[in-house]
Amino acid sequence: MSDDTPVTPDGPGSDHIDLHSEPEFAETRPVEQVPSWEADHPGQEPDEAIVTTRPLPTDEPSPDVTWVRHRPLLGPIPRWGGVLAVALLGAAVAFGGFRSWVDNQLRPSAPPGDDVELTIQEGWSTNDVAVALGDAGVIDHPAMFRQWMRCPSGLQWLIDCQTGAEYSFQAGNYVLREHLSFDDTVALLEEGPLPEEVIRITIPEGLTLNQMVNRVVRRMPTFDEAQMRAALASDRLIWEHYPGELPFLLVEGLLFPDTYQLDDATITDELGLLIRMHDQFLAVVEELNLEQRSVELGLTPYDTVILASLIEEEALLDGDRAKISRVIHNRLNLGWTLGIDASTRYAVAKTAGEPLTAEDLATESLWNTRVVAGLPPTPIAAPGRSSLKAALAPADGPWLYYVRTDENEVVGAHTFAETADEFEAARRVCVEKDLGCG
Repeated sequence: MSDDTPVTPDGPGSDHIDLHSEPEFAETRPVEQVPSWEADHPGQEPDEAIVTTRPLPTDEPSPDVTWVRHRPLLGPIPRWGGVLAVALLGAAVAFGGFRSWVDNQLRPSAPPGDDVELTIQEGWSTNDVAVALGDAGVIDHPAMFRQWMRCPSGLQWLIDCQTGAEYSFQAGNYVLREHLSFDDTVALLEEGPLPEEVIRITIPEGLTLNQMVNRVVRRMPTFDEAQMRAALASDRLIWEHYPGELPFLLVEGLLFPDTYQLDDATITDELGLLIRMHDQFLAVVEELNLEQRSVELGLTPYDTVILASLIEEEALLDGDRAKISRVIHNRLNLGWTLGIDASTRYAVAKTAGEPLTAEDLATESLWNTRVVAGLPPTPIAAPGRSSLKAALAPADGPWLYYVRTDENEVVGAHTFAETADEFEAARRVCVEKDLGCG
């Protein structure tokens, strides 16, 4: 440094800046109100064109704010728990779909149908029998039937089978039915084949007298149709509870649907077969204590048989019979018309499944329950044991309507409703599925 270097005095009036003193301003304004030119060039007048406003430092922390780090509300364990819950939910949905598929495979795809004659050949394995049953339409799902008979221990809980069971079916001729459950099929096969010298004829539930005669004559060429129809008027078929006020004798509903065996001594005895069918009806009536239980329900025994015939024609599944019975009982108690299409078909001589016209529905007939309140004057078909039981023991419920909807994807299932609006909603489902509701 040279000697010419000026020395800066510390006294008053000196140009030395005291860095520790407070600066003096003519005016104090918040920084956000100071134009950027004035802040950078105090005391100078800027061009208006270049005057800008300094942006607010809103993203800079205030020096008097204390920042504290908080842990996230959800740590890693809850987050992974959520992922696991979603995965479990997806697995549950997938398993539910699989279980529904298995359940559908375990039950028939339609209500029991026509008789099927099946011959089991000597040397057939259970697999051969299962294939034959599937081809004949007795079993709807033969592959699942084979698994059900094998019943692996790991699948018992899923397919409801009997582990350790050994199935062996005798060779011979059998009479089965279409769309049978696995249990019913095995039960019929385990009864053994038909004796060679015996003719067996099966009368299904729900047939009218006319349908019965046609079926018997078709399967029994030794029977004469005219003689069989004449035998239907026999006094030996009159039930003691048959209404005396009816001006005609009609044994509709009084011949029990069952399987009957004929031999050389009976294959030409039309009246003998009808008497056996009536005697079987009387045996079931006594077995169910129908006469006394009818009185307890406020019905005559004959009324109970009429009601049971309506159930037989309307129900496609055993589980619906008691509910249909309740609907009929409830409507009778209210004095409503029953509105049962099966009775209207009977009135116009149509069979189950035949469409009804507007003219049919308006037919003036004692059997048309859309027009006449109360029960029809006679049964409309031959009720089986299950329908007679349902007539005597209706389920508890307030239902006043029912309509077939194949509810829960179960073929033949009905939806039961208490109000007209509920019924109409169910009826629309029936129409959409084309189940015979118009």
